[in-house]
Amino acid sequence: MRLKVLGCYGGQLLGFRLTSFLVNDSILLDAGSPTEALSLEEQHGIRHICLSHTHLDHIKDIAFLADNRSLKRLGGIKANRTINVHSLPENNETLLRDFFNDHIWPDFTVIPSKKDAILRLHDIKAEVPFEVDGVRITAIEVNHPVPCTGFLIEFEGKQLIYTADTGNTDRIWEIANEQPNLKAVIMDCSFPNSYQHLADISGHLTPNGLKQELQKFEAVGRVPVYLYHMKPETLNVISAEVEALNIPLLRMLTQVDEFLF
Repeated sequence: MRLKVLGCYGGQLLGFRLTSFLVNDSILLDAGSPTEALSLEEQHGIRHICLSHTHLDHIKDIAFLADNRSLKRLGGIKANRTINVHSLPENNETLLRDFFNDHIWPDFTVIPSKKDAILRLHDIKAEVPFEVDGVRITAIEVNHPVPCTGFLIEFEGKQLIYTADTGNTDRIWEIANEQPNLKAVIMDCSFPNSYQHLADISGHLTPNGLKQELQKFEAVGRVPVYLYHMKPETLNVISAEVEALNIPLLRMLTQVDEFLF
């Protein structure tokens, strides 16, 4: 399983890209920044987006991926005509009502036609696995102000957990503890400890919060835990606070990270 970090931050400043991870070159976990990180040819290899929730920093580049795919079609490309978005029904409804509504952005679920659309939205259910491009994916509900799921990613007998945006939560750790060959966990850590109230009301974690969450994870210290969604403005403070936790195999992600599990 190949995992490339395209963006791993919870805010957008010069040099800091929003959340998006590329699995095996064809599957996105969220779509905050793929058009900023990938060439047009690399973007054209994307066939699926697993969308955790509909906050703008996770959906922004679905719009521009769709636009770029339409231009590739006009250029005569026949392969990978469609981008398939997999998310909870509530999230797909939000995308259609509030984003691809011909006011904020054109409705690429009917462009150039409904039968041959650039985007197809697929409803998924929590804890009901589905498979795309040989990868088995299971959505797991987490604690966020809008409907949100993390994902269990399985490929060739290896597992990866992505918590997506979450505060204090339980089910995803129960499922993580059941995995026989878990290679990594990607986990929210958005704010420094002094912002705990903001983290609580916005459904995110601080270093103190993630320490409490990791008490639920039986493989802590044995399976790497990688942090994402850090706010760039407070990155140095978060970094120092994470380091002070002194938890083995715990570190913050960067935009140059690539993994082969």
